[in-house]
Amino acid sequence: MPLQLRPAQDADGAKLGLIGRDAFRDTLSRSFFPPHLYSKSETGDPSLDEAQWRAARTMRRMRDGKPTFVVVDVPEDGSGAEEVVGFAQWELPQATPPASEAVAEVDKDTLPGSLDQEKLIEMYAILEKETKRALGPDGHSKMWYLLLLAVDPTQYRRGIGRMLVQHGLDQAAKAGKDAFLVATPNGRGLYLSVGFCDMEEPFLLGGTPHYSMLWRKPDSTSA
Repeated sequence: MPLQLRPAQDADGAKLGLIGRDAFRDTLSRSFFPPHLYSKSETGDPSLDEAQWRAARTMRRMRDGKPTFVVVDVPEDGSGAEEVVGFAQWELPQATPPASEAVAEVDKDTLPGSLDQEKLIEMYAILEKETKRALGPDGHSKMWYLLLLAVDPTQYRRGIGRMLVQHGLDQAAKAGKDAFLVATPNGRGLYLSVGFCDMEEPFLLGGTPHYSMLWRKPDSTSA
């Protein structure tokens, strides 16, 4: 079935939560939802907790103005509804960077009891520190920043991630801006293939190596 890219909609929220949960099941999710907190799940299912939390966070960010795009699988014969198979969420350049993204981000969401809040705050703090180490005191505030890219694991190797990343880079190029992201080892190859470069040695996040990566906007003076 053909793939199409479109802006995310409110109705996509639940599916985006499921995709985000499944895409990071073997990396950050293990730190965020540890077994010793399972008993604190209000739903009785920590996996459901994670999907709902990710959905709420993604939709809140979208309503805050962060560009969010999805790729959908569309039946060629029109016999069924489209299926969301991946999404990307970006943060636009900011006139004034917040004093602390870590504190601002955590305070905006209701967090489930099965989520290790200390680990989440620690993750945001590490990201903030490493971003400023790579880019300087303003961090990524002057460029397009890929907050999250997630593809349904059952849909890998269809070019979905590339579609989503390239669309964002096209928008950044039109705005005359560079782009920045932090990649896992699994995603790094894709980002290298579309023009991102490593900036620093990898750092650990949730026990997994992560890479600060920068994409430079095309030089409009070159032929």
